[in-house]
Amino acid sequence: MWGALILAVVAGAFALSLFPGKHGTRYSEMFGRTVQMSRLVGSMRVGLYTAAEAEKSAVLAETDNASAEFAAVARQALDQTARTLDEYTTLLSGPGPDADLAERFRQAFAQYRKADEEVLTLAVQNTNIKAQALSFEQASAALAHMEKALGPLLEGNQANAKAALPATRALAEALRIQALHAQHITEKTDARMNELESRMRSSDKAVRSALATVSALGGKGVATSALAAYEDFHKATGEVVALSRQNTNVRSLALTLDRKTRALALCDEALRAMEQKIHEDMAKGTR
Repeated sequence: MWGALILAVVAGAFALSLFPGKHGTRYSEMFGRTVQMSRLVGSMRVGLYTAAEAEKSAVLAETDNASAEFAAVARQALDQTARTLDEYTTLLSGPGPDADLAERFRQAFAQYRKADEEVLTLAVQNTNIKAQALSFEQASAALAHMEKALGPLLEGNQANAKAALPATRALAEALRIQALHAQHITEKTDARMNELESRMRSSDKAVRSALATVSALGGKGVATSALAAYEDFHKATGEVVALSRQNTNVRSLALTLDRKTRALALCDEALRAMEQKIHEDMAKGTR
């Protein structure tokens, strides 16, 4: 494609030397306008793909600040592309194939911008990433405190061997809840999330029942300390679920892979058609 453009430019320059005077000036103006149109189409493609890369980075960024910075880059690139398109349309001589192709790109670009804004609005919220961090940090710390509180029983203290089994079960069920965090955070569907939350509630009941048994078997002090730590974990779990439910990272990634990709393809096809028409006109010398 670019090889053909270079040949067309060389041919155009040669043609200018053959048409001195009034005709040469007119041809020079038309040729210069065509070269300018080709440059603007290339700039629009660069702007689109700059925005696409920045948007992907915004979706995958691990912090709110990073997401916001990449989102700003994406929006700036799209704003520049829109201005370039306006500049391109000022070079059109009126209704015709070039104007039709420009309108085709304008419509595809409008779809792309709409999808991109939806993606960026979701991406900068980072609720799935925040839920994951909460699970790994606060929730894990609370479970560590719970395990420490149950330590005298988990280590096989013969003074209260009967309470060891329910103590072990309480910790195991709490760990089961945390294992479900990861599945919930990456889940796309509400139905599956409902199922995971139901399993969490069942394990929550099992933890509380097991700790009550520990207390009844003479481990009241241990059970009280373990329950306090578990309540911190339970609170963190509620926050994890609430953030995960918003699913902004999962939804933004899905939009990027589906609607955004299709919209970008439509824009690229329109730009290719514009380039092809420009190259054909340059080769024919009809502008």
